[in-house]
Amino acid sequence: GDFFSGLPGSAPASLGPPPGLLSGTSIDPDRSDVSLERAYKASVDGWSAIDFHRCVDGRGSGLVVALTKSGKRFGGFNPLGWMSTDDYGSSNAAFLWFEKGGEAVKCPVLQGGNAASFDYATGGPCFGAADLKIGPPRAAVMGGFAGPDAEDTSIGAGDLRKGTSSVGGAYEFISGWPCRGDFGVVEVEVYCNGNVRPMG
Repeated sequence: GDFFSGLPGSAPASLGPPPGLLSGTSIDPDRSDVSLERAYKASVDGWSAIDFHRCVDGRGSGLVVALTKSGKRFGGFNPLGWMSTDDYGSSNAAFLWFEKGGEAVKCPVLQGGNAASFDYATGGPCFGAADLKIGPPRAAVMGGFAGPDAEDTSIGAGDLRKGTSSVGGAYEFISGWPCRGDFGVVEVEVYCNGNVRPMG
């Protein structure tokens, strides 16, 4: 076996989405028009929010899978996907999830789905204003143009090794949620439909 696999703080080759978690979503692997593929893996593609957006922007709905140093697996489903808009999106189909006893448990978005996701150009995946943020932007987003052509976007870019969580604002808090306040992760992956490609 792999010598490193048992060491704490080392990530497996692939985290993968838990079976059944995406059932009924727009990227349900059982759908004929979905070819689920990993669009982003932090340890391979880079830990900066800039690397994250380079891999996932324009790829449609995405499932975030994160792994903490203590081996807890959790994340969120963003049906809207990412486009570096520096704006929030509303969706009733979004959810957070975590693994408990080998099963995936969902934390559904609260009624109305308002502010289900924030799409910071210099941030990693952000669900709700504070429910789950992985690699939040280091500098406050003050508006103005911050698209891919703007200079110095990398200076304030979030580091996806760091996250913060306070579930209950936009998503239902379910007992067993693995992180509260600041936390660190050893791997982040995003799964999208391989049939959806960025425009342009």
